[in-house]
Amino acid sequence: MLLRKTLAPVAALLVLAVAAQSPARAETTIICTKPGVPLCMSDTTTFVSADKMAACQFEVKEYVDKTMDYLRCLNEENTSTGQELTRNVERFNCRLSGRNCG
Repeated sequence: MLLRKTLAPVAALLVLAVAAQSPARAETTIICTKPGVPLCMSDTTTFVSADKMAACQFEVKEYVDKTMDYLRCLNEENTSTGQELTRNVERFNCRLSGRNCG
């Protein structure tokens, strides 16, 4: 029991280390790709012609859609990472307590 109390401060530091390490078992990896801003928005000739403006408007709409998908992906990645962190910390704490936690 004294050993476990002595290790408590070390355990807190190890929890941070566990969070920073990649997990031992394979986890689902979500890859979110941030879309680039349409080049037509910076092109000075875009707003001179109706055809170029219409084409750029289409590119901007695609950019908005892809950016919304990117934000959803980041949210899913954030949720997944939080769940993974919780599982790993709980597993670490379980094993630290001396139980057989798998």
